[in-house]
Amino acid sequence: MEKAQWEEIEAKKEYLNGYRRAKRREQMILEQIQKIRLDAMMPAVSNDGMPKGKGGEHDLSDYIERREALFDELKKDKLEAIREYQKIYKDIKAMEDDEEREALTRYYLLRERWDDIPSKMGVSRTKFYNIYDAALKTFKFYKK
Repeated sequence: MEKAQWEEIEAKKEYLNGYRRAKRREQMILEQIQKIRLDAMMPAVSNDGMPKGKGGEHDLSDYIERREALFDELKKDKLEAIREYQKIYKDIKAMEDDEEREALTRYYLLRERWDDIPSKMGVSRTKFYNIYDAALKTFKFYKK
């Protein structure tokens, strides 16, 4: 395989691995949102250093404003992560060959173990490797 082809295949793998990264990022953001909500419900046990109303109404309203701004930013980040993994999903879904699409779906989206995929697809290990290689060669994606 020539260098340009190898670099193209590696770029595709990196792009496809973005699905897992985007899903993890979304999960982490959801955990942050949940923690902020819990802290808001039980401010006495919150150790975030934010004012709890002791300094007057102004301190509390500033705190609420900053918390809402953080919620908005987290929501935007979450939507960005969702858009990213949806695009990768759609790019795989658009593949014409069913076996190639299944190979990439199982490996990159479902994160199944490399050794388990051939039996789940009902093919030999060698056949799976050939399908996977062909899938990477035919896979098309468009960078932003």
